[in-house]
Amino acid sequence: VREVAESSETGSATLIIYGLALGYKSAIIPVFLLALTVFASFYLCGLYGVSLAALGMLSSLSIGLTIDAYGPITDNAGGIAEMAELGKEIRDITDTLDAAGNTTAAIGKGFAIGSAALVSLS
Repeated sequence: VREVAESSETGSATLIIYGLALGYKSAIIPVFLLALTVFASFYLCGLYGVSLAALGMLSSLSIGLTIDAYGPITDNAGGIAEMAELGKEIRDITDTLDAAGNTTAAIGKGFAIGSAALVSLS
């Protein structure tokens, strides 16, 4: 966080570039793991293996979609609690649930992107 703050001292352009670089850096491990999965499945069973790997990721699609739908539900709960002027303790609970919903939505999107990449190869 301090490095991001330091990059903003020279201007907004360097802050944007640094933020993009951090975002790309966080995607390196999943991309390499997906590439390793494609290579290993193709090496072992050819295109059939890639299809099996895609099917394995798609089998968790229902769970991923359910997790992805959790984010907006908790966000709406927080908005309703705020509009109803409920107490701070209620808002703290809904904020915690909203953070969990955002995290699970991001995880669900990762599974969707990975399975789409495997399906496009098979």
